[in-house]
Amino acid sequence: MGDQETRAALDRHWAASAAGDQDAEHEIYHDDVITDYPQSGERIHGRRNLQALRSSHPAKLTFTIRRISAVGIFGSPNM
Repeated sequence: MGDQETRAALDRHWAASAAGDQDAEHEIYHDDVITDYPQSGERIHGRRNLQALRSSHPAKLTFTIRRISAVGIFGSPNM
């Protein structure tokens, strides 16, 4: 997947998150994803478990993307 495809996938993910579409939001993850939450030490195994955790969160999260930076993940230093 190239940088533009990765960015498009992230944009779909964030739009689905903002719209509250839990199924579309979690399409970006593989079934066997492992997600670490370093602030709490939690490790979530699997897309369904991650979606269940996030679906039960009582707060509606909003955010603004200010910058995306990556090295060695997408093939270029910045998107």
